[in-house]
Amino acid sequence: MMSMIKKLHKWLSLLVALQLFIWLGTGLFFNLMDHEKASGNQYRQSLQVAAIEQARLIEPSLVLASAQPVVSIRLISLLAEPYYLLTHQQGLYRHLKSEYSLVHAYTGARVRITELMAAEIAQASYSGAGQIISVVKLSPPYQDIPKEKNQVWQVNFADQINTSVYVDSQSGRIVSHSNDDKRFVDFFFILHFMDYGNTGSFNNIQVIVFGLLTMLFCLTGFIWTVDLARHGQFNFSVSRQKRQLILLNKSQHTIAKFEVSKRVNLLDALNQQDIALPSSCGGGGSCGQCKVKLKTSSKITSAEQAHFNNQQLKQGYRLACQHNAGEIEQLSLLNDVALAKKHLLELSHSEFISPFIKELRFKVVGGYRLRYKAGAHMRFFIPAANGVSIPQRLPEALKPHWQEIALLQYQHKACSRHYSLACGKGQVDGGTNELVFTIKIQNAANNSVLPGIGSSYLCNLTPGQTISAVGPFEAFYAQPASNKTMVLIGAGSGMAPLKAIIEEQLSAAQVSKCKLREIHFLYGARTRQDLLYQAHFLQLSQQYQQFYYYPVLSNPDPQWQADKGYVQALLATQLHTIFDVSHTEFYLCGPAAMMTTAMEILIENGVDASNIAFDKFS
Repeated sequence: MMSMIKKLHKWLSLLVALQLFIWLGTGLFFNLMDHEKASGNQYRQSLQVAAIEQARLIEPSLVLASAQPVVSIRLISLLAEPYYLLTHQQGLYRHLKSEYSLVHAYTGARVRITELMAAEIAQASYSGAGQIISVVKLSPPYQDIPKEKNQVWQVNFADQINTSVYVDSQSGRIVSHSNDDKRFVDFFFILHFMDYGNTGSFNNIQVIVFGLLTMLFCLTGFIWTVDLARHGQFNFSVSRQKRQLILLNKSQHTIAKFEVSKRVNLLDALNQQDIALPSSCGGGGSCGQCKVKLKTSSKITSAEQAHFNNQQLKQGYRLACQHNAGEIEQLSLLNDVALAKKHLLELSHSEFISPFIKELRFKVVGGYRLRYKAGAHMRFFIPAANGVSIPQRLPEALKPHWQEIALLQYQHKACSRHYSLACGKGQVDGGTNELVFTIKIQNAANNSVLPGIGSSYLCNLTPGQTISAVGPFEAFYAQPASNKTMVLIGAGSGMAPLKAIIEEQLSAAQVSKCKLREIHFLYGARTRQDLLYQAHFLQLSQQYQQFYYYPVLSNPDPQWQADKGYVQALLATQLHTIFDVSHTEFYLCGPAAMMTTAMEILIENGVDASNIAFDKFS
């Protein structure tokens, strides 16, 4: 329940913040705008008032005697002539539905506001140099005068601001002058008052709905605050005291002691000691990766309840981001790889292996080896720098693929990004000194957003340049000591961890001389050029009888003879034909849409969730 409340609160915060931004922007505009132009009355002038000859006026009683029921009668002036305005139905305000008739005050003749008369009235109220170009009788609703509920004549003038004069079709009253300046201001009023139906009122359904959603936003925030307080996550101490923190490994042996500030978040405190726990949510508790083991008496937050079962919680499993260092005396790491220090990596090789994906090879500065399970990833620290949307040193053969990408130069702040290792040598011969990554250069959807900062920076490095990274982190790997058939499903740059797992399995079988279990690799790409390492996998399928490779293209050329379509569709057709789902493990990595569909297919076909592993890199 709390996870739902948090998610709802975050989405509501986006909605409320967006409308607040609109209010601030439009409010600033109203303060800076030219109020004379905003009125629409640049060319409006007062109408000439008729000189009344009292002796010629018809008695009002004679007019009333021959008319339908009248609410009120008054003498008005139109085009320098006197008229009796008879009100038969009166709205509370002039713009509300009303019914009038006109009688000439000298002759007693009934008068209707014709097209010609409306044009003359509009011309008399207009002081500009424009000529009348059209006269149109309209019925509500109106774009320029949304509140008006009576029929009007619209008289349009040919001037530089496209003036329109609106004349009441019954009374001849000048309802309004409007022009492009006023229409521009009206657009900001629509935004400011959320009057997206253009009713001319702030009392609309959008404001009511927004008010209810804002109340819900406050309510979810209050519930979240109460939940934080209930679990003791508020620390109002202003002290800068430090305390000693004891760090244990998973075997409960002390491996480090260091001082941390009591007010610092535990995840950040460990990061300050170069102990980088994996985390992709920025410490919000939603990814559940920064797992540690604390005393069983430690408080339990709603985020931890969502990521651990009751047995794990009783054993002390917690999330580092949910606790302050001041609460903790000692903690145990669930995986010794969390002790990984920062490494300085030097780029040794950079090569395009598809139009948008590069293979990057790094050497660990210092020459030492890193051990890791295939499927692991590393966290790169991207420094603040100037970026460019199109790769530097782009090969001539690939330039046609980038010609639709707009050249954009930009500056970006320091950040960190996670990338999976694409080499399966992490557990062979004591680890490896060469780290391989396949990184897709992420393009921006338009010029209003930046392209992929991390991928652009890394793929523009030149051999010899260095960068800091921490890891490897093992969150996605092959099940150890399993004899089940392996099915790996990937697409795009999701290739990296799957390639590493395949190579690790093949190398381990070769070294141990054990029988290799069946491995099936289904890989999807758009075109033949996007197939990563095709020759490598074809060679492996020839070398190892238990390894099967299934490339599939969604946009193949006419000469393509293998499978066509999407990799998840190939999985659906082959699932029961080739695999015994009760004795098969599935490993997925690729774009979110492919992963979601593939997992739905597996679950619908009876695959147990414990036999599905995935690396949600996107």
